[in-house]
Amino acid sequence: AMHDIVVDDEAVTFAARSSEGGGGGRGVLCGTRDLAAGERLARIPVSMCLTLSTCGMPDVAEAIHAKVVEQKLLAGWLCEAASALCVERHLGRASKYFAYIRVLPDCEPNVVSMWSDEERGYLVNTEVEVGLRDELREARREWDCIVEEVFKAHDVKCSFDLFHRARTVVSSRAFQISPTCGIGLAPIADCFNHRTGGHDVNVGDGGGSVSTSENDALAVRIVREGGVKSGKEIFNTYGFLGNARLLNSYGFTQRDNPADVVSLSTTNIRVAAAMVGISGSQIAKRFEWIESTSLISSADASFDINRACTLPDDLMYVVWACVEDDDIFRKVRHTTRRDDAINAILTVAKAMESAHEQQPMMTCSVVKVISSAIERRLSMYATVGDEERGKNERLECAAILIESERQILKGVLEKLEKFSVPVSADEGSNKRAKSGDDAFALFD
Repeated sequence: AMHDIVVDDEAVTFAARSSEGGGGGRGVLCGTRDLAAGERLARIPVSMCLTLSTCGMPDVAEAIHAKVVEQKLLAGWLCEAASALCVERHLGRASKYFAYIRVLPDCEPNVVSMWSDEERGYLVNTEVEVGLRDELREARREWDCIVEEVFKAHDVKCSFDLFHRARTVVSSRAFQISPTCGIGLAPIADCFNHRTGGHDVNVGDGGGSVSTSENDALAVRIVREGGVKSGKEIFNTYGFLGNARLLNSYGFTQRDNPADVVSLSTTNIRVAAAMVGISGSQIAKRFEWIESTSLISSADASFDINRACTLPDDLMYVVWACVEDDDIFRKVRHTTRRDDAINAILTVAKAMESAHEQQPMMTCSVVKVISSAIERRLSMYATVGDEERGKNERLECAAILIESERQILKGVLEKLEKFSVPVSADEGSNKRAKSGDDAFALFD
């Protein structure tokens, strides 16, 4: 029964309040006294956590799981846990989880799959669009290929809309319950708001929270070294997640999120190389070699740039190999393995000129291609007006995401400018631009 869940009422209290920093816009727990590191705030028996294996219709659970395995879903846990929630909602008061599910929201309204087409238009070119899967499309596939048939066969009253809505709740609240139970919903534990960096508690993520000595229960404990002061909001972490992931799966964004990244893909590089005058045949031949040597893991590989505006080494290797003149490239194209290719690129690049020893691959051609790719990316973001942000919480989230990504890309451009001193025609396009040592910070 739900009364088996233990909460330290003197340590925490439930309150509906606006989030301080990160957060998910839900009820949160706030300390009513100073809390020390290691203190246990709550204990939730695993049997009270809702997973596919604990749902009230085992035959449905078995059928759903079998189809998930058959379909080889990338995130089968999400389909399974959403189906379990739908089953309990179908059972209503007959569900042992009734007291819990009646306080859950009907849906998580701000996850991207709930947005209108017009609202999603503001996410064009962001990491949500270019780097993450379309959860609405995945939900439809799960319903059409798995859930609908099973539910009809077992008289579970549900529809795609109800399944999708349940799926958004699971997406934003699920935990790894235990190695045997898998991923599911944990009462009380799912009330904590999120903060990327500087969280206060640990909930069932393998850091000592799951304790078999406590009769298979999840323990919510303070992990912040200095504890938490009375009256302060207590934050959990859902992982080191950037705003694109937070918005897509949880329905919110965090200002100054330290986990934010912007990716450049091989397609971005190909287009940028063509825009600065590299011939199509050279681009095609060079990428054939790049793929054959495993400098990239796949033809559509991407490279993440973090908030420190650091360009990944692999991005540099790929751009250098794509744009250098044939006379230079001829010295590395004999290599057939990744390590040998990297060593050859570094050796040849260093031999080209003694300056900029810390970043020998930073030729003018390389700078032009990367700068072109970034400038093109910057030009494609949507603009969210102040009035729109004020009226629509979703667009406020989109604006925070866009601002963060633009800040990263502009930071890279500022550092690249220090390498982009023009060279005269007789010096050749592959001479590195002169730069001060401060520009090396880009590649540390």
